[in-house]
Formats: sequence, C-alpha cells, structure tokens
Amino acid sequence: MHYFCLATNKVPHVLCVQDECEAELAVAMPMLESALAALNTLTKADITEVRSMKNPPGPVKVTMEAVCQLLNVKPKKVNDPANPTKKVDDYWTPSQALLGDSTFMTQLQDYDKNNIPPACITAVRPYLDKPEFLPDTVKKASKAAYGLCCWVRAMESYDKVAKVVAPKKAALEKSEAEYATLMEG
Repeated sequence: MHYFCLATNKVPHVLCVQDECEAELAVAMPMLESALAALNTLTKADITEVRSMKNPPGPVKVTMEAVCQLLNVKPKKVNDPANPTKKVDDYWTPSQALLGDSTFMTQLQDYDKNNIPPACITAVRPYLDKPEFLPDTVKKASKAAYGLCCWVRAMESYDKVAKVVAPKKAALEKSEAEYATLMEG
C-alpha cells in the first residue's frame, strides 16, 4: 500500500513535466520542420548560382557568414579595402568553398541540432538582429540564400528551446525512473 501511495503521488509530477517538455518542443518543431523543408526545395543549380556570385548582395553575404558561424567555418583574413594596412574577416571565400562541397546540403540536413557548440550559437545571435538577415529581405536577393537563412534561424531557435527543455527532460527521466522503481516495489 505504501509504495502505491508514493507512486500515485509521482504520476501528476511526471505528467506535468512531460507536458512542459512537449509544449516547449511544440514551439520549436514547426520552425525546424519548415527550415528543413526550405532546404529540401534547394536544387544544385540554386547552390551553384549563389557560389558563382562574384560580388553577392549584402543579404546573401550575411546569410553565408551566419552559415559559416554555425558550421564553425573560419574566415579568411584579407586586406581591408578602406585601410590596406589592416586585415578583416572575409567569409565569402570560405562560403564559396563550402557551397562547392558536394556534401554541403547533407551537412545541413544532418546537422546535430541537439549539440550545437555554444560558441557557434553566440556567434550567430548578432546576425538575427541584422535587417539584411530578415528572411523576406534575403528572399528578394536569392531563393537559395533564403532557405539557408531560414535554416540558420531555425537552428538558433531550436537550440534556445532545447536548452530550456533539456533539464526538464532529465527531470522527467528521473521522475519516470523513480515511478518505475516504486511500482516494482
């Protein structure tokens, strides 16, 4: 009888934590699915079009910088056009190499969204506030860049939610284990 009372007291807690996890993930999952759907609409020709741009529009450049940040691709140091004695980060050259990689789309589709390095997320966050990184602005510049922009934004959103849900999932697993132990009693 004692174990049954303890176990029945655990049930509401387990269900509450489970509901919280599902509610948090319900916010992130549509964004994630829509970003993956946007990636799936991209063709090799779309990617080639972006890669072949000699002087891409600002929204395309910013989008590729953000993709590089998430994939932890380092910039090339080049002379600053405004001051040749200084060096600046150039992400376009590494972006073109990335876009030319035959596994690029697979890298994005298989990206480990549950283990994004915190440094990558920190590096991506400033891009989210840039007007030239708004999806509608990027879409006007390039269909391919639009899909990539949506993907970056979805990864950041998913990461934010996952960081909230992870401790709740751990608490849920612990509660479920305790409940199972009590039921075995």
